[in-house]
Amino acid sequence: MTVGLILVSHSADLARGSAELARQMAPSVIIAPAGGSDDGGLGTSFDAITQAIGQADTGSGAVLLYDLGSALLTAETALEFLGPELAGRIRIVDAPLVEGAVAAAVTAQGGADLDGVAASAADAGASRTDHGAAAVAPSRDRRWSDRPAQSVTATVSVVNPLGLHARPVATLIRSLLSLSVEVTLGRPGGQTVDLRSVLRVVALALRGGEQVEVVATGPDAVTAEATITALISGGFGETGDLPKRIPPARMGAAPARMGNAPAGMSSVGGPTIIDGVLTAQPGAPGLAIGPLVRLDRAPVQLGDAAPAAGNRFDAGQQGELLDAAIAAAGQKLSTGNQFEVAHAVLLADPEMRAAARLALADGSAGAAAAWWGAVGRTADRLADDPDELVAARAVDVREAGAAVLTELGVVVDRIPAGLTGAVVFADDLGPGEVPVLLEMGVAGVVLSRSSATAHAVIVARGLGLPMILRAGDEIGKLPTGSELVLDGEAGTVTVAPSPQEGNRIRQRIQEMAQESRTLTEAAKGPVYGPDGRRIMVVANIGSLADAKAAVESGADGVGLLRTELLILDRETYPDEDTQTADLTAIFEVLGDRPVVVRVLDAGGDKPVTALDLDPVHNGFLGIRGLRYLLAHPDVLQVQLRAIFRAAVGHRVSVMAPMVSIAAEAVAFRKAVDEAVASLVEQGLAHQAPEQIGVMIEVPAAALAADEICAVSDFVSIGSNDLTSYTMAADRTEIGVADLIDPASTAVQRLLDQLCAFAVASGTPVAVCGEIAGMPEQVMGLLARGVHELSVAPARIPAIKGLLRSRR
Repeated sequence: MTVGLILVSHSADLARGSAELARQMAPSVIIAPAGGSDDGGLGTSFDAITQAIGQADTGSGAVLLYDLGSALLTAETALEFLGPELAGRIRIVDAPLVEGAVAAAVTAQGGADLDGVAASAADAGASRTDHGAAAVAPSRDRRWSDRPAQSVTATVSVVNPLGLHARPVATLIRSLLSLSVEVTLGRPGGQTVDLRSVLRVVALALRGGEQVEVVATGPDAVTAEATITALISGGFGETGDLPKRIPPARMGAAPARMGNAPAGMSSVGGPTIIDGVLTAQPGAPGLAIGPLVRLDRAPVQLGDAAPAAGNRFDAGQQGELLDAAIAAAGQKLSTGNQFEVAHAVLLADPEMRAAARLALADGSAGAAAAWWGAVGRTADRLADDPDELVAARAVDVREAGAAVLTELGVVVDRIPAGLTGAVVFADDLGPGEVPVLLEMGVAGVVLSRSSATAHAVIVARGLGLPMILRAGDEIGKLPTGSELVLDGEAGTVTVAPSPQEGNRIRQRIQEMAQESRTLTEAAKGPVYGPDGRRIMVVANIGSLADAKAAVESGADGVGLLRTELLILDRETYPDEDTQTADLTAIFEVLGDRPVVVRVLDAGGDKPVTALDLDPVHNGFLGIRGLRYLLAHPDVLQVQLRAIFRAAVGHRVSVMAPMVSIAAEAVAFRKAVDEAVASLVEQGLAHQAPEQIGVMIEVPAAALAADEICAVSDFVSIGSNDLTSYTMAADRTEIGVADLIDPASTAVQRLLDQLCAFAVASGTPVAVCGEIAGMPEQVMGLLARGVHELSVAPARIPAIKGLLRSRR
């Protein structure tokens, strides 16, 4: 049993938010918030504190933290009414609520006793000026006093192309939660930084192919070194070709609805306009024409409202406000999309918070101004880095920081009204700004900086907003309203086109839009194969946005809902209610269209953060997919129950990934039956699946398809993994990319035999891998008896058009 935590605050939101933030670092620790008065207002509650003590203390004791003096009085009163044995297991610690909670939770997660956890919380308060280090790590002196410390140094190669960015660093930190150790990272012979400072590790710009020196100090140094080097050498599940290191021009920090300097763009250099055309870097494909509108930057500093009394702010009160805002923002971001989750990780950086605390100390600044100043300085440091991937994180820091400002009631928004048809010029964008611009009717975007890996650029590609990157400052110097032609595929901007050229571009944009509308409109109807069979052309999706795109593209249904994409970057495995809500939102968009939900395909190249997977044990040939779920039935049952609860009123089937033998398919069916039975027993509204199927991704399954079909309602061919496993070629390894060819003789013969088995047994066979969207392969699949093609939403109109042309 671990030591528990009790968080007493005058604000229920602050208590809950602090507890949630601490749980992100210590999921096994019981953290009981006791915030607000009995009537829901500001204050403290004797009953709530007493109840929280009972929840947090499971026999090993609990540490109680509080925000203000009156909360301490209520907590002490509550302890007086407890028996001496129980009261003796509760330690009240005077420490900042949020920092103390995180530090104590991490220490408790590591198995420390009550005294050790209390000491760690106290150290968090004592080291506010020490860059907040104690807020994320146990106290070395107290935890190591009875164990000999040692130091271990190792050098390891970074494997994943993007290197040690925020998510891998967070993974490294979590891997050390149970160990008594401190770790620094750096290039051999160069600067080293504390692993716990996420942004400083990111700023090292350690990329794929580089060496990193790991220094572990403490009683568990040997274990920590082995753990860290294994994770780094395993690549964190991120693989692919190593990117070129392209140093950008030295640029100022880029805002995301929140920039860093008054209006007026600073000179950043870059390409120049030659004969009316500027050539930069393609970002997101598409053609646009419209008047130039610049997005001004917000100020670097914010002016807080004057204090109610006197001419100084109450540093303690402002600190509590800031803590509450950070906790609330982190809680909201941690349950959002992959970019928002990444922003939540940035908010946990101890140095940024410590810098804000320092600015509050003399009472000259309020919470908003102190925080925004710390955010700006951090973003500036990142933006000035010569590595473009590090520089691109500056905008993420600002967007994460702005989420905290929102919680403080301050909105810094630089997007004006009246942007319909405009070509927007900005230094950079945050991912949250892209959909806002699209909704406002922006035709295209020119960025003076950014990179192809920036989150905003990824979002723009997915939403179809034309964009070019690294255009420098020349476009920003043009008069507002200057007409621009943007070609996102070529990476060019044409300035002041002639009337004839402008008319030609507008005509081409209209033609392209009409072509797209015609294909999409036609895609809403059914299609048939040469033999007259109805062929279902359905979508591969992994999010609510994908579901909407599938409907708009004319999908007949969904052949593959990748549930791991709903979970992939979350710090904790979502509970049943959360998964039910996520799936319900997707099913509602799809209406009565049939949906095949693939249960969690964890492992291989899909590292699910919340499950703490090992890159070897859970690798491509390890415990992944259904193998993992059968070994962890609790994870599978939570997901199945959520699927069936969300399925009410919809046509939902379930499918298992990574099946090798028929016995696994039988075990999956049994798990489905157990989930349905448990819902019936509890009287919860649910709907059993229409069909229960499996994916054929392993040659063994393809060769034994007759046995698998005998115990499955349908099978779906995952051609990507099937090709990879057949050719013994890791599809994430660029050196063997030429072998991963679905047209190869071996793969084609497997498809022949697999489909023959399925057709002979009367088992419907679908294809959900890339081969389903290859025009040269589609007719061959239909000739083998395939009844369903599942492709990316954007491919649906073209595939349906192809089938109509071949009838």
